[in-house]
Amino acid sequence: MASFHRLLCLFQNILVSCLNFTLLLLSLCSFVPIILLRNPPTSLGLAFIAVSLVSLISSFGGASSHQSRACFIVRITLHVSSLTGQLMAVLMLFSREKQSLALLISPRDPREAKALVRIECGVFMAMIPLQMMVLVLACVLHCYWVREFQGLEVESEDSFRRKCNRRFSTVEEATGSDVKEMELEEKTNAKHVQWVKTDFEG
Repeated sequence: MASFHRLLCLFQNILVSCLNFTLLLLSLCSFVPIILLRNPPTSLGLAFIAVSLVSLISSFGGASSHQSRACFIVRITLHVSSLTGQLMAVLMLFSREKQSLALLISPRDPREAKALVRIECGVFMAMIPLQMMVLVLACVLHCYWVREFQGLEVESEDSFRRKCNRRFSTVEEATGSDVKEMELEEKTNAKHVQWVKTDFEG
């Protein structure tokens, strides 16, 4: 059963690594349409670049193997921030395409600009389910590691208590044997003194 859990955990780690690598590639790809639309980008373009940058950082952070509570909180914060930004970007580009094109102020041909905006929207849409899967798997893996760590702590406490009990019982046995030896010596000495007195009186 333990080996099955370890294999499952290993599979989840590999899956998270693959998802983070895919997110990394998509985050890098999401920079391209905005830069092609207008360089330097407008304020809306900078907002989309910020979303891509957060997604890129979260994919790097998700690849970290540290399972401490602080690292977990940082990773979850990055994943949630990235997912929120991606959802807002998709809503803006998908539901308000004309307004987005007007705010991006691209000098390119309107057809090319529309195609680039749709590519950017498609990239963000592809990132959303991947980001959600990474978020859920990160929580599952962290809960597993916390439970394993607590189990190890309980085992170490039990072994420590057993060792202490063994040492205490050993000390008690040694003390008891010493007391018996002292009593035996006292009895022997008392008999010897009595014999000496008897011989002296005789």
